[in-house]
Amino acid sequence: MSSAHATSRSPARMLAVAVLVIIAVLLIIAGVLYFAEPARSLPAVLGTITHPASRASTNRPLRGAICLVIAVVALVAAWFTGRRTSAPRA
Repeated sequence: MSSAHATSRSPARMLAVAVLVIIAVLLIIAGVLYFAEPARSLPAVLGTITHPASRASTNRPLRGAICLVIAVVALVAAWFTGRRTSAPRA
């Protein structure tokens, strides 16, 4: 006897997965920008620093690392949200 597993993916679940993946991608982009660009060249959304001048020319590796860690957490959450659940066995 084989039991059929009911695996339905609701639209709300798929929307949550899509939102989490989009957030993760945006955080990865922000993390790369924090590592690659000096603080004075960052977009205003990421918090540019113009004063003091000594900090304006440095990168912001701590913020970049935090962005990348949160992106990984969002991807793991998307995976857990989107994984298939099997029907209870009879």
